[in-house]
Amino acid sequence: MAKYVPYIRTKEGYIERKSYAIFNASDNCLVPYVHEESLVGWPESKVYWASQAGPSVGLAPLNFHSYRISATEKEPAELSVS
Repeated sequence: MAKYVPYIRTKEGYIERKSYAIFNASDNCLVPYVHEESLVGWPESKVYWASQAGPSVGLAPLNFHSYRISATEKEPAELSVS
């Protein structure tokens, strides 16, 4: 099982990362998310979108090599630079 983090793309093309919604899933969860896009300036290097253009939900394989989940916060877990 892999860990994924959801991303949202607006109709204007803005991208938002939903770090509070990290989840475990099997590799077949990507079936509807077939449009791969490279990410620059985000913790993950790529995201798979459900739609090629316009507003869409996407899933990105979580990158644990550069980031760690903070266990000291009372708020929902956020990624922080190690």
